[in-house]
Amino acid sequence: MRAACRLLFSSRRFALSTPAGFATIAVLAAAFATLTCRRTPPPPPPPPRPVLAGITLDNLALPPERDRLDATAIEGELRRALTTSGLFGAAGADAGTAPTARARLAFTAEIVQAGAKGEARVRVRLRVDTRPSDAPGAVAFDLEGQGVEPFAVPAVPAKGRGAESLSPPTPAPSVTALVKRVARDLVEGVAARRRLQDGSPGALHAALMADGGELREEAIRIVGERQLREEVPTLLKLLSADDEPVRDAALGALITMRERRAVRELTQSRSLRDRREMRKIIEAISILGGQEADEYLSFVAATHDDDEIRGEAAAARARLQRREAEAGAAH
Repeated sequence: MRAACRLLFSSRRFALSTPAGFATIAVLAAAFATLTCRRTPPPPPPPPRPVLAGITLDNLALPPERDRLDATAIEGELRRALTTSGLFGAAGADAGTAPTARARLAFTAEIVQAGAKGEARVRVRLRVDTRPSDAPGAVAFDLEGQGVEPFAVPAVPAKGRGAESLSPPTPAPSVTALVKRVARDLVEGVAARRRLQDGSPGALHAALMADGGELREEAIRIVGERQLREEVPTLLKLLSADDEPVRDAALGALITMRERRAVRELTQSRSLRDRREMRKIIEAISILGGQEADEYLSFVAATHDDDEIRGEAAAARARLQRREAEAGAAH
């Protein structure tokens, strides 16, 4: 246990000039000293991660694909992916105090052919729940994914030609391998999002600056939840991103942070002609509030050439003014 200690000395002065006097000063100083220690309790340990217990497989494929699926191999790959993901604790002597997680994997598969082209298709649903569900550190998710792998269908010989002219048969892709890959990707995606949730500001910033994808959107959401205001300039730039889900995520984070600088960015970067975008930002601007927001909504309500947009802007402005009046009365 860490302790923060300081010595408190008496302010009384002594004027002794002999060597014995110096010794007396030291003795008196020690006598008047008081050691005060303020003990800082250590941070609580993280909650135990759940221990992975049973895995249930539901093979929903129809014959002949059902016969091509190796359930044992699929279960083994899923267990490896889950146990190495960092989401679960190791079973051990102290595992009895940890919650228990169970996984269920449902999958279907089909192989289709059309002329010289074929595809192996699989659909996978992975559900994990923890008992008790409200335990600290509980893991719960319900995800779906699909995979497609094309292949070439062997050519049929021309009429009158012998079997010797047949092309060597090309086996269809392994549907078992495809199910394993999709299931592994689902687990890795969950684990990556969990690492972001527990990650440092630097890790979140790196995810914000990445090319895109769901992890970037998740990082934006976490930045808003944690109120990481040093990322506001980055979020403001993302309001003009080409990717609409990224734009929407950045707007949501800025609303969560009540960042009114977003009002100017929205009014300058969004076209008044884009009705879909206008509907989104009208409500966002009314929530953010402030004088600039009020003026913009007043302008749109008075001048926009679409009756519906004008009406929505007027209603949003009324909500803004009502909220700010209530906030002023509360103070």
